Amino acid sequence: MPRNAKGSGRIKIVIALVIIILIIVSAVGYFESVATPLVKELAEADVQAMIVSSFIEANAKIKKFSEFYESFFSYEKNDSGEITLIKANTPAINSLSIYAQEAMQKSLDKITDYDVQIPTGAFTGLSVLADKGHPVSINIAPVGVVNVSIGSYYYTEGINQTIHRLIMRVTGTVRMLVPMNADDVAVSMDFILSEDVILGRVPDSYITGISDDNIFDLLP
Repeated sequence: MPRNAKGSGRIKIVIALVIIILIIVSAVGYFESVATPLVKELAEADVQAMIVSSFIEANAKIKKFSEFYESFFSYEKNDSGEITLIKANTPAINSLSIYAQEAMQKSLDKITDYDVQIPTGAFTGLSVLADKGHPVSINIAPVGVVNVSIGSYYYTEGINQTIHRLIMRVTGTVRMLVPMNADDVAVSMDFILSEDVILGRVPDSYITGISDDNIFDLLP
């Protein structure tokens, strides 16, 4: 075979390899920049739903403590029957917090590797096609951490009536591992652990109303 023919054949092979590499790089780049965000969004919705479900499951066990409000708080009154001091039983509340933390973490740990069904249309990166096509199974490996904080607030409810609630705020952060990427999914929920209707005047310093800023400022 002539030398020129051999050289021409090698050049064609090199060109073909370069084209194949460019196609692969372009496909990976497209998937990473366009398709991956949409796939992550769909997977994130599934993970959030599973986190919420795990919290609700654990809270069903923790709710049994709602009957023990008097174990967590006590009142001091003056001669007129007005409340002058509300004491929190910090050790009891801390024990409840530890139990809640363990219960929530165990429930979240049940979320192990699972498959998310993503329509093939989602891989185009076009939202209009996100729910189209045959479903493709993608394995998700979530790793989660739970943080539990307990606080309380008071707010007026009628004349000389004050509602006092013990609140548990649960924040779960799951590291969602999807193909070629990882992302954190966070969910925060509040649960009422216990409440009591206080009859009589309560010092104004305790009446805070309900807001994200003051719910967790009242425990010692």
